[in-house]
Amino acid sequence: MTPRFHFFTSRPSLDFCNTGSASFELLDAPEALGAWLTEAGYAGPPVTPTDAELQAARELRNALRIALLDGDTDAVAELVDAWLEPALVRICVDRKTLAAQPVPAERTARCALVPVALDALDVVRNHPGRVRECAADACPALFLDLSRNRSRRWCSMDLCGSREKARAYYRRQRDS
Repeated sequence: MTPRFHFFTSRPSLDFCNTGSASFELLDAPEALGAWLTEAGYAGPPVTPTDAELQAARELRNALRIALLDGDTDAVAELVDAWLEPALVRICVDRKTLAAQPVPAERTARCALVPVALDALDVVRNHPGRVRECAADACPALFLDLSRNRSRRWCSMDLCGSREKARAYYRRQRDS
């Protein structure tokens, strides 16, 4: 079975943003959001989102996508603040890494998405202006460009980069 979701960015907020854009929607039902949360490792025991939670999650994702691409730190902070306000989450210390970890106090999609929202804050705080959209023709995936000269073009060499380079090569060969 082919996985429905791709987790290639190493950033939960970007992986979440990559579940939909103007051209496609992977979170097409509450069960799909529950599946994404489970596959991403944020649900613990499976979460069964409601229609309202799905709508709220999509709105968060779409707004985060725009704010992260724009490098708009204020917008990301506002979105995350609004998302956290009604979420019941405890902060615990991970004994292995000594990092503070949010632990959902309820089994809801809102609580399960708190680490995603906090990661968005981390992205704009530590890597402002480094979120890009893949340059491949049919790929709207976001990625974090950590290249020294900020020249990365594809979400992944395995997914898009090799294919686009091969297309460009064949075009050059055909045209010469």
